[in-house]
Amino acid sequence: MKFLLKITFLFSLLLTFSTLVFSQEDSVDSIESENSALPEGEKPFPIAVVDMQYIVAKCAAAVKVREYLENMKSKFGIELKAQEDTLKKMQEELGSQRSILPPDEFSVMENDFRKKVEQLQKTVADKNQLLENLLSQSIKIIQTEAIKIITNIGRERGLALAVDTSTVVIAADSINISQIVIERLNTNLKEVDMSKIMESLN
Repeated sequence: MKFLLKITFLFSLLLTFSTLVFSQEDSVDSIESENSALPEGEKPFPIAVVDMQYIVAKCAAAVKVREYLENMKSKFGIELKAQEDTLKKMQEELGSQRSILPPDEFSVMENDFRKKVEQLQKTVADKNQLLENLLSQSIKIIQTEAIKIITNIGRERGLALAVDTSTVVIAADSINISQIVIERLNTNLKEVDMSKIMESLN
């Protein structure tokens, strides 16, 4: 039946759920640490660049968020697979009863099956949405803390401007403060309180 095919498709979406920004970490091999030492008498350049995407992907808090989401995704997958298997058995039973049961009785069974399919589809959609919301909220927390750190670095160094690498064509490694931001972020925000986010979403 078409109903079960829809379930399988949605179930696949859940299992292949990717952690958006976090997945970008594989595309970045490394960012060199800033050479803070300057020649004697030379003033620091009043502009810095930061790779926010790299920072959010590589900081310790982000790694723990990714692990948390992967565990949730795995748990959801097991639960939904069990429900999907149950519906497959119901579908097989319906097929075998089609030529045996009176039309009215078969219609009742078919409607019951359809309702269960629709409920599972809703469950899958809800769990996908929960994962997405957890991800977006955790990223927001990490970015907020990173911005505070960048602001403090700017004050310390008298920077006139700090821009994201996504808006820059080329920049010297010496003005890239991404690694420094990550080091401070790992101290200031060791992990995101996922249980608190969960409570706010309920």
